Amino acid sequence: MGENTIINLIELKENHEGEIVLIKAGRAATQRLNEMGLVPGTKVKLVRKGPLRGPVELEVRNSHLVIGYGLASKIYVKIV
Repeated sequence: MGENTIINLIELKENHEGEIVLIKAGRAATQRLNEMGLVPGTKVKLVRKGPLRGPVELEVRNSHLVIGYGLASKIYVKIV
């Protein structure tokens, strides 16, 4: 996978970065992600994935966020 490859956030390897390009979620989930600053154009680093579809830890703008696997699976990123 190279630059400009779009993948699901949960497919991103730990300690790799991506830029959010698409959120495929309902209105409530999209609003929740927006409130956390997870919007298209935002760069994110996947810090850690929990085992067995556990929570996903992200670094966004020098802050750490933890979101559930289901919510993370609705985010698509371009590898940077």
